[in-house]
Amino acid sequence: PQLGTTKQQRNDTPYAMSEDHYLDSYLSEILPALGLDDETYAPYVTGYADENDDDDDGESLDELMELLQASSESHGEDDAAWQSLRKEILQRREDHLSGENVRKELQALEIQATSHANLQKEIELAQQNALEVEARKKTELESNKLENMSADKIALMSQYGYEDGNDDAEIGHDGGESEEPMSNRDRAAAMSKQNDQKLKSANTQTKQEARQETNKAKADKNAKKEERRKKAGKRERQA
Repeated sequence: PQLGTTKQQRNDTPYAMSEDHYLDSYLSEILPALGLDDETYAPYVTGYADENDDDDDGESLDELMELLQASSESHGEDDAAWQSLRKEILQRREDHLSGENVRKELQALEIQATSHANLQKEIELAQQNALEVEARKKTELESNKLENMSADKIALMSQYGYEDGNDDAEIGHDGGESEEPMSNRDRAAAMSKQNDQKLKSANTQTKQEARQETNKAKADKNAKKEERRKKAGKRERQA
């Protein structure tokens, strides 16, 4: 049976013409050579190629070839030409599907590689953040030690200190373990007292050294005075 060729009829066909189909170029040459209008019949071929999977037993393609052969204006009796067309369509379809599978595999590998790279970046960033947090904690712990605090900060803690909350036993005044934990205020007061004692000791030592210097100067002065007195007495006796 001869199919119609108007645009309205082509729009009503079961297969719509797809843009840039892998068979378009081939069909635009072979169909006119076989006595068929490619704009009318190409959508049937491309529709078959798109809608039938690899498990197709070929029956649908056989029916399509019978339709095209019956509609041909020049090769209706040339069975060999239609067998050749059938074979070529199957081969081109197989090549296309094989290429699509390779493309999809490469795309999947690319996505996997990208995901792996992103995951690696996230892991490295998390490790870096962990190191920075640990470094900050260490710095804070060091700065909170009394021996690293300024005198002003120690004074403030002595006045406004709070309980440390550390359950570890503290060393008591007698050298043994204290039953109660020492507060930051107590620690600051102890440190302040220790600093005062060091300063007082230094001042005491300085005063002692000053007295020693003064006494030595007086002794030297008296010695020189006595020496002058003796020399004066000697001159008087000689006269």
